[in-house]
Amino acid sequence: MHHNRISILAGMLLLALTIVLPAVAADGAKPAANQFANDFAVCACGKIFVPDASTEYITSGGQQYACCTHACHEMAMKDPVASAKMAEVQTQQLIGQLTHLKLGVGNVIAVTEKGTKAVCGCGKQFTIDETTEYLSYDGKSYACCSHGCHEMAAKDIPGTVKAVEKQLATM
Repeated sequence: MHHNRISILAGMLLLALTIVLPAVAADGAKPAANQFANDFAVCACGKIFVPDASTEYITSGGQQYACCTHACHEMAMKDPVASAKMAEVQTQQLIGQLTHLKLGVGNVIAVTEKGTKAVCGCGKQFTIDETTEYLSYDGKSYACCSHGCHEMAAKDIPGTVKAVEKQLATM
């Protein structure tokens, strides 16, 4: 059952990324119709992020592209067409990478509107974010709560996975 939940989450993430409008900006407009239209966006710089009320956009070829920061927006405004193309390339590269990976994160315990929660090998429950580091083992990824935990877990990945699975069994 736990693996089905992760497979569904991975499928939703892949779907979200395939329909994402890439990130970049030209006119600075925050289009009401597309603001928050996707859960994730890919900026022309390659960063994956969640658009919010402060997200700036450009328009190119009738499409709107979200920029991850004001600095990226300013760069994109200099050449919206090239920036839109870069965002499209970054999105396609990301999708290509994702289709070759097993997307299951083995230690996810909850997915809510506030984020994805996981349990670390150290026992701490935490919310996965853009700073989260992962370990790979037996075709799965395991999120670590901090850089320090990642370094410790990397010394004994099978042992860490065993500890995580023991914790998951008691939840």
